[in-house]
Amino acid sequence: MRQLTGLVILGLMALLVTAGALLPPQDIHAVDLLNRHGGSDPLHWLGTDHLGRDLFSRLASGGWRAMLATAFAVMLGVSGGLVLGLGAAVAPAGLRAVLLRAADMLALLPELVVAILVVAIFGFSPWSVALGIGLGAAGTYGLMVHGLAASTLGHPFVLAAQALGVSPVGIARRHVLPAVLPALRSYLASHAGQIVMQYAALAFLGFGADSGAPDWGAMLYEYRFHLFDDPALVLWPGLAILFFVLGLYLTLEPDAAPRRAPLRHRAPVPLAPRLPAE
Repeated sequence: MRQLTGLVILGLMALLVTAGALLPPQDIHAVDLLNRHGGSDPLHWLGTDHLGRDLFSRLASGGWRAMLATAFAVMLGVSGGLVLGLGAAVAPAGLRAVLLRAADMLALLPELVVAILVVAIFGFSPWSVALGIGLGAAGTYGLMVHGLAASTLGHPFVLAAQALGVSPVGIARRHVLPAVLPALRSYLASHAGQIVMQYAALAFLGFGADSGAPDWGAMLYEYRFHLFDDPALVLWPGLAILFFVLGLYLTLEPDAAPRRAPLRHRAPVPLAPRLPAE
């Protein structure tokens, strides 16, 4: 039920972003100073901003940037972490030390700092931000995967596979990876929301934020001056970020372990027949 709720939230937001990108109800750059801070009407579903621009169109059109950055950063961080972690677990001692040192160096640097460095070199875009966040996250994922994989390699079924001559790649794919994925998914459920917040924070702080380009973080940065005279301008981008983070968490978080049934609901255990006394 929880994952279904998350999928519904993400599905509705995907429809919103698609509608804003392909079929915008209004021009996202059309300025109408005579209709500043306009209320909701059939033409402007969420009203207009301080320049008379349609708020719904800007909100929907800007959502793809956050979704694109999140998806790319997650793919880069998880794939890089799996390569580093699984590679260090099954590789020879020399290569294992190199992979672990690389993971340590990436994990030491905060993801937001790495993203700022990448943005300073390549400019602000969903791709550059996702590249910086993904590189920073790969170290943390790699160390976590290596710790889980190292404990799995000591199990008897893995030792039996090694004795039968199964290659290290086969052992990692058949035995280690299934044991690592549940814990990796639990961490990803919370980390994906952090990626969304980090991308919005970079746009809010002005790293390439352009008031003419719709973006949830940039909209919060632009509309912060109108917090008291028109709170809806800040409310809608904030709610978009909130529901996107919530949808990712509910979708990715594994279901809890099933609870034990109460005693009154358990099937009765038949008693052994009592033998007659001799």
